[in-house]
Amino acid sequence: MAWLGRDSRRTVLVATLLVASFLLTAFLAFRGLAAARSRRITAEGVVRDWTRAAMDELARRVEAQAGFYGTYPVLQAMASAPKLLSPADLAAAATNEEMRRSARLVRATLRYDASGGLEVSSGAPAEAVAWLGRTLPALAAAPPPPPQQKPLHAAFGDGERTFVWALTPAAQRAAARGTRHARTDRIEPGNQIVGFEVEIAALAPFFEQAIATSPLLPPSLAEGRIGNDSICVRVTDPRGGEVFRSPTAPNGPLAVRKLAGDGLLRGMTFDAMIAPKVVPLLILGGLAQPDAAMYLVPLLLAAGLLVTAVLQLRKERALARWRSEFVASVSHELRTPLTQIRMFAETLALDRVRSPEERRRSLAVIDQEARRLAQLVENVLQFSRGERGMLSLVRRPLDLVALTRETLTAFAPIAAARGVRVIASLPPTAVALADQDALRQVLLNLLDNAVKYGPNDQEVLVAVEATTAAGAAAPGVRLSVDDQGPGVPARDRRRIWHRYQRLERERERAIAGAGIGLAVVRDLVTLHGGRVRVEDSSRGGARFVIELPADLPAEARP
Repeated sequence: MAWLGRDSRRTVLVATLLVASFLLTAFLAFRGLAAARSRRITAEGVVRDWTRAAMDELARRVEAQAGFYGTYPVLQAMASAPKLLSPADLAAAATNEEMRRSARLVRATLRYDASGGLEVSSGAPAEAVAWLGRTLPALAAAPPPPPQQKPLHAAFGDGERTFVWALTPAAQRAAARGTRHARTDRIEPGNQIVGFEVEIAALAPFFEQAIATSPLLPPSLAEGRIGNDSICVRVTDPRGGEVFRSPTAPNGPLAVRKLAGDGLLRGMTFDAMIAPKVVPLLILGGLAQPDAAMYLVPLLLAAGLLVTAVLQLRKERALARWRSEFVASVSHELRTPLTQIRMFAETLALDRVRSPEERRRSLAVIDQEARRLAQLVENVLQFSRGERGMLSLVRRPLDLVALTRETLTAFAPIAAARGVRVIASLPPTAVALADQDALRQVLLNLLDNAVKYGPNDQEVLVAVEATTAAGAAAPGVRLSVDDQGPGVPARDRRRIWHRYQRLERERERAIAGAGIGLAVVRDLVTLHGGRVRVEDSSRGGARFVIELPADLPAEARP
C-alpha cells in the first residue's frame, strides 16, 4: 500500500534523526571528557613545574649556605695550618655550634703540594687515595684561580664520593709567611691543594636552614599563602641514603623527582610534592578528577532513549501492519457471510427453490451467516471500545448455566454447518456476578475459535462448575471450552491474548481471522475481576478456562 510506503519512509527518517542526535550527544560527551582530562593534565603539569622551581631554589640555597658557612671555613683553616689537619683536629678546634656543624662535614682530609706530595688522613679507601694521587697534580699545576672552592666527584667500588678542594698559590703562602716571592706572574711549583671528603649526611642542617629562612616559591604566587610547610621534600644521596626529609614525605601523582646538577649536591635525588590542599591556590578550581559518570550517564540515557524509540518505531510499524491485516481480515470475514446472505436471499426472492426443504435450508443459511455477522460486528465493537478505554460492565447475579444453554442454542447452527457436536456438562445452577452480554460474547468467541480452528465432526466440551479460588475463602465459577483441534504451543500461550496476534500455522492455512477474538475475551474477563488461561486438553486439543468470582470484592461493593 502507498500509505505503508510513506509510513516506512517516515520511520526511516525518524530513526535517522534519532541516531544522528545520539551520535552528536556521544561526540559532545567524549569531547567534554577529553577537555576535562586535558585540563587536569595541564593543571598537573603546572603544579609539577612549580614544584621543580621550588626544588631548584632549595638546591641553590643549600649549595650557597653549605659552601659559605660549611666547607669554606674548613678549607680556610686547613690552608693556614702548617700541616695536614685531621677531622679530629678540626672538631677539636671548633669553638661554637657553627664551627662544629662545619667540622661534621669532614669525612677525611687531604693536602697536596709538589714538594711534599699527597697527604690523606685516615678513613679514605686506598682506591680513593690512588685516584687523588693521579688527579691532584694536574689541578695543582693549573693557573691559580680566584680564591674559591670547587667540588670534585668520583665513583668507586663502594659508591660515589664528593670532595671539596681549594688551591693556595705559592705567592699567597709566602705572603702569609712574611716573605716575598720573586715572581708572581707565573705558575709556581709550590702551589698547594687542601681539601676534604664531604660527609653527605651532615648536610641535613643546611637543608633545614634553607627551608626555614623564607618561602621557596615566589611571594607573588598565590599572594604568599603557600609556605614551605606545604612543600613535601625528601633528599637522598647517590647511594640511596636519606639526607633530609620533611615531616610529610612526598607521595602521589603530583610528586616530582629531580637530580641535582653540577656542584656540591651533584648526584643527589630530590623528591618533592606540593601538598594537594594548597593546589587550588595555584590552579583555579583545583585538580578535580574528570567525572566520567557526568558524561557517560547522559550518553547511556541517550542510548537507552534511542533504543526505546527504535523499539517503539518497530512496534508502530508492526501495529500498522497488523491493523492493515486486521482491516483485510475483517473485510474478508464480512464479505463471506454477506455473500452467503445475499445469494440465498436472491434465491428466495426469485423463487428458485425447488422444495420446502431447500427453502428451509436457505433460511437456515441466512440465519447462520447473519448470526456469524452479528458476532463479528459485536467483536469489532467490543474491541474498539477496549482500544478507546470505554469498556464498561454492569455486573449482577447471573445464572451462568442458563446463559451457557442459551448461547449454545444460538451457536448450534454455526456448529452444525461444520458437523461439530457441542456437549455441555452443566450443574443445576452456578451464579456469578457478571455482565450477561459480555459473558455471552466471551463464550461465543471461544466456541467460534474451537469450530474455526478445529477439525470437522469434532466434539467440543463446554463445562461450568462452582469452585473455590485457591488461597481464598470466596467461592467462584469456572467455565471451560475443550476442543479437539491442534492446540496452542506452549511458546505462544502468552502471545495469543494480545491484539492482532495469530499463530503462524493459521496464516499458512489461510484460515480467516482478525486476531482480536481472544483479546476481547481477555479484556472482558479482566474487567470481571477474573482470570483466563489456555492449557493442553486431555483429548489432544486446547482447553480454555475462565475463572470468575462469585461475589464482588469488598472494596468494589457499593
